[in-house]
Amino acid sequence: MKKIITLIFLFFNFLIYAQDFDFSSLSIPENLKEDANSVARFENFAIEIKSQREMIINYQTAITIFNDLGDKHSNLTIYYDKKRTINEVKATVYDSKGVIVKKIKKSDFKDYSAFDGISLFNDNRLIHYEHTPISYPYTIYYEYEINTSNTAFIPDWILNDSYSQSVKSAKFSIKYPPNISLFKSEENFKGFEINKTEKLGFLSYEIKDLPALKREPYTPALFDFLPTVKFGISKFNLEGVDGDALNWKEFGKWYYDNLIQNTLELPEVTKLKIKSMTANTSDPFEKAKIVYEYVQSKVRYISVQVGIGGFKPMFASDVDRLGYGDCKALTNYTAALLKEVGVASYHTLIFGGEKRSLNKSIASPQGNHMILYVPIANQEIWLECTSQKDPFAEIGSFTDDRDALVLSPDGGVIRHTKVYKTEENLQTTKGSYTIDSEGNITADVYIESTGTQYDDNLLGNEGKNQKELDIIFKKYLSNINNIKFSKIEVFNNKEAFKFEEKLAFTATNYGVINGTQLLIPMNAFNNGSEAPARIRDRKLPFEISMNFLDIDEVKIALPTQLKIEYIPEKVELNTKFGTYSIEVIKIDDYNYLFKRTLKIISGNYQKEEYEPYRNFRKEIAKHDNSKIILIK
Repeated sequence: MKKIITLIFLFFNFLIYAQDFDFSSLSIPENLKEDANSVARFENFAIEIKSQREMIINYQTAITIFNDLGDKHSNLTIYYDKKRTINEVKATVYDSKGVIVKKIKKSDFKDYSAFDGISLFNDNRLIHYEHTPISYPYTIYYEYEINTSNTAFIPDWILNDSYSQSVKSAKFSIKYPPNISLFKSEENFKGFEINKTEKLGFLSYEIKDLPALKREPYTPALFDFLPTVKFGISKFNLEGVDGDALNWKEFGKWYYDNLIQNTLELPEVTKLKIKSMTANTSDPFEKAKIVYEYVQSKVRYISVQVGIGGFKPMFASDVDRLGYGDCKALTNYTAALLKEVGVASYHTLIFGGEKRSLNKSIASPQGNHMILYVPIANQEIWLECTSQKDPFAEIGSFTDDRDALVLSPDGGVIRHTKVYKTEENLQTTKGSYTIDSEGNITADVYIESTGTQYDDNLLGNEGKNQKELDIIFKKYLSNINNIKFSKIEVFNNKEAFKFEEKLAFTATNYGVINGTQLLIPMNAFNNGSEAPARIRDRKLPFEISMNFLDIDEVKIALPTQLKIEYIPEKVELNTKFGTYSIEVIKIDDYNYLFKRTLKIISGNYQKEEYEPYRNFRKEIAKHDNSKIILIK
């Protein structure tokens, strides 16, 4: 009995109340003000899992804000739905001396739908309060309590999820019943003084006096290098469905059995149609391609966020009838069609967007997206079923190169999605330009891209009208002023797995007259290189997130009325971050071939390597701006 009383004391001792705290900004240590737009005076995050079907989340924090760049931390947003209720919420604003300026009640919050116009169905809502300060510094204290039956989703503890914010004190605790096992994954603890308490049914962490981190170029996501803890439990509930899983295999089987297997039935007419469409081939790859392109032509993406619809796919028959669905629904519909033509496929949970893998150590609902895994012979094919533009078997940078959970009747398996090699992320630029004696340019350009560069151009340029394309390509060719396009054509060549762009334009004064000289920037079509900013005494590691290869071949016709004084020499740069080369090859006295290759290698690097990388990019920028010189 004494142990139980001690645990209860430890749990509730974490809660600090506003009336017991000095909110004067004068009490903040000077070292916590350095590089800080705000400071978290304290953060108390307490979770109590009362049973498999009930969890209470209590959150308290006080943040002192020094300037308008920190104002975002005074805005509070809390989500709720039918399974997640807000029991209590209140906030108080204090001036620089710690005197109360304003008390904020729940009735002061505005209530909104949690999703915008892309969502057809949703019952997720939020309350939001946005504070308008009258002076700086000020402190906002707020606390709220949430009760939810969705115990499958235990919030992570992420130590400080914002740049330019220091932390005076941060505490996290979780209490759970003895019949439930708690799983945890502690990351990036090395180098931090974290006070940890762990007993049967109780776990807590505390850290103090964490200085603000100033954002630096190419810095990875904060959770990649700051302390983070992720959680899972053996017995959980998700939207009224109980689950029991000790590992990914068991979790995947539970997910398939409860949320997928009864959603795959299709109307008979659709079964006959898809079988007819694939009747002329026995190749599973060709069958899968036919099915994928049929889905692209028939349905469109729209968000569905009603109850378990946030996790369970719509019935394939409903998608077939309605012609729309979210990522889970369209993945499920594609899987159902593939099943009818004898091609095995598997729903896959994944984090889409910023490159982030599922945590292998914790079996729990993770990810924000669903795609389809189709293993055929020795190939691993991944399908992005929400896209009406992507070619078959191309997922692009939204879901490439990360761990994902493949779901099957036999259970869950972690697999790694497609990794695009640097040479696959290729952009080839071929063209020609003519310069007259006044420096005016007439140009034709053909740009072809594959891999993630295909994906970037597809998302940016496909479906745009001529006015929009004019703006896009003037920005792309921003090194050339006064452009007038006579041709802009873009083409999504899905069969060849490439995106094609054709341009023709003129521009005045591309070459600069300097006395008797005409200076012509040699690299007209792919001159976007900029050196990263200089950072004295860099504090953080850095990341090159995208790997790619650019190859340019451009014919240059120079004005015969002028004499050539200088042609830039060949340049080659080789580093661990990539390679770069330019060369000008003489065709005849006034015609030359300009060749350029730039290869960037992705990776994570230590802070000491930032300056060598910056020097590499500086050299690229310098040589990209080198000029041919002619004289009268």
